[in-house]
Amino acid sequence: MLWCAVVMAAGFAIGLNYPLPYYLPLLVASIIACTLLRKSRHWHEVLTLVVWLLLGCSRAALCPVDEAKPASSSALGQKAIAVQTTLAGRLQEAGLSPRTLALSKALVLGQKDGLRRETRQAYANVGASHLLAMSGMHLGIIYMVLYFLFIHWVRFGQWRWFALPPILLLLWGYVWMTGMPVTLMRAALMLTILTIMLFMQYNTDPLHPLALSAIIILLIKPTELLSISFQLSFAAVFFIVALWRPLSDKFPSLHWTIRLLGVSCVATLGTMPITLYYFHQLPLFGPLLSIILIPMTTVIIWLALAVMLMPIEPFAWLLNHAEALQQKIIELAGSIPGVLLTDIYLDKTVVALMYGAMIIAIIRLRTREPA
Repeated sequence: MLWCAVVMAAGFAIGLNYPLPYYLPLLVASIIACTLLRKSRHWHEVLTLVVWLLLGCSRAALCPVDEAKPASSSALGQKAIAVQTTLAGRLQEAGLSPRTLALSKALVLGQKDGLRRETRQAYANVGASHLLAMSGMHLGIIYMVLYFLFIHWVRFGQWRWFALPPILLLLWGYVWMTGMPVTLMRAALMLTILTIMLFMQYNTDPLHPLALSAIIILLIKPTELLSISFQLSFAAVFFIVALWRPLSDKFPSLHWTIRLLGVSCVATLGTMPITLYYFHQLPLFGPLLSIILIPMTTVIIWLALAVMLMPIEPFAWLLNHAEALQQKIIELAGSIPGVLLTDIYLDKTVVALMYGAMIIAIIRLRTREPA
């Protein structure tokens, strides 16, 4: 599944850059050839990858770059904005400080308009910009609540399939409410697949749900391949699953702080070429600060959800102080000299070579025979 997704992504890249009318007939011919040669294992595998490549080319060639309409222009988008406005009003009623209110709306609702430029820059300087953007981490925190409240209790019961629709409805309802950003769609697809497999009591490599979610997203909207958020999101998750998992399996007794640091380092490594290519800067303390900032962000999201459900003063007081403490930590880290390397420029060839070397290292690590 992973190689199919990689080959199809290459096909999308070719189709978006060179939209030709010949991809579709070639795809049909390849499918016929693949069917006729299914008894020849070698040729069947090669033609299968060719089919995925031409599928990506054909779909991308039929997709104008400007085909997508903003989500807010649809009726569902308008309803999502209305729900966001209602929930933002409940946060405001709780008496939060302006900065805490802006951060809570960004973390939980995806509304970043209220964030000041200084706040965004402070997070960027210490490598914590991903905390402000709606990402798989945010949905994972929401899913954690669903897991401990529902999934953990029903996953082995005979009624688990009746519990699946409301769980998925809550999961995808949250994605819809936040405007369906691609990072959350990817995470929601992965969590949906993993939940179904969990209920089926079926173990699989997390790379397969990741690859399947990429295939679905790109088939629906091929231009997402050109999106920076799509590239960063899938690169981070791919390196966490492909590189950190085999490393952590060798040391099962590691403390959770070491594990969190390892995940952050691997994600930083996986996104570093893309970050340098687009933004030309590299925060040095991002992985180290993640040990503190990710648990604190988790607490802030939980408190913001509690305030939306029950806008009472104790929750608001805790949320204000948690946000103030996180802001002080970020400002303190940003004041350290040399925390940010700037003016680093890479071209596409260097980025491709960096990823090629890292992927070869990952393949060798995952295929190495155990001692």
